[in-house]
Amino acid sequence: RDAGRDVTMARTRVAELDTRAAVFASGDTEASVVAEAVFSYWDLLLAQERAASAIEKVRMGERLLQEARALNRQGRLPQSEIWEVENNLGRFQAGLSEARQGVQERVNKLRTLLMTAANEAPASLRASDRLPAVRALQVPFEDAMRRAIERRDDYRMRKVMVEREGIQLAYANNQGLPKIDLVASYGMNGLELSAVKAQSFGAMNDFPSWTVGLQLSMPLGENRQARADVQAATLRRQDALLQLKALEVAIANDIDTGIGMLSSATERWTLWQEVAEREQRQLELERTRLSAGRSDMREILLREERAINARLAVVEQQVAWSKADILLEAAQGQLLDRWR
Repeated sequence: RDAGRDVTMARTRVAELDTRAAVFASGDTEASVVAEAVFSYWDLLLAQERAASAIEKVRMGERLLQEARALNRQGRLPQSEIWEVENNLGRFQAGLSEARQGVQERVNKLRTLLMTAANEAPASLRASDRLPAVRALQVPFEDAMRRAIERRDDYRMRKVMVEREGIQLAYANNQGLPKIDLVASYGMNGLELSAVKAQSFGAMNDFPSWTVGLQLSMPLGENRQARADVQAATLRRQDALLQLKALEVAIANDIDTGIGMLSSATERWTLWQEVAEREQRQLELERTRLSAGRSDMREILLREERAINARLAVVEQQVAWSKADILLEAAQGQLLDRWR
């Protein structure tokens, strides 16, 4: 027991591994906070875009209401069409109120991340950066998994914990062994009639005493404490291995999800761009038909709203792509390279 460099350095190694684990845990926390902050920023930007679309709808409704009233005065539009426009305008105004509340909620979420209370900083925050351009990225799963294993701080922390528990298990096994020590002592005694003379070096030099021996210590019966310590250390190491494996599985699934989300968002963004272009062409065609008296205000309202919604959907898919890109970077442990 207690023989060898590995055993004598066990406590030092455990302390060093605890320090490394703490550093990795700090890095993992930083990455999580950065991801949450970026997500909150994109959410604020999307909320602003929704509010802008709602404002566009209100202005469109007000403009169409003026046109409808002018046509009604000319006898070219019934009163029911005006009511239809007014009802839709009220709906647009309600949507604008809801969109503005959504912006306020996203602003306060960012304030929380910045540790700032609304009453301390009444000026509202605003997202001013442009969204990243949507790109068709090809990310091989094996390469992404390799980068994640090498760079993710939470995975590296779990590997350190497995190593730590392995040292603890080896130390516990060692403590159950018999202990044998080489004991040696050497001393000098002085025998004289007086204490002063007995304490002199010359007197003690005549009567040296020494002992050399082996000291063995071991329990007389079963070493239940050592066995329990080994069992506990074994279970802790098994638990550390299971946590490492579970994290590896979670990383693989996160990467697969991120790759799928990125591909899906790219496809949706492309499709919605095409939809937005067609909706705009249909709106222009419907306006031409209205000028010729072959359409009505209800159809114009529908086309205007659908065109605005399609343009907003393009932005929503761009935000979804940006979030998927962040998720994939976080899954690979690369997030702080870009945002630190």
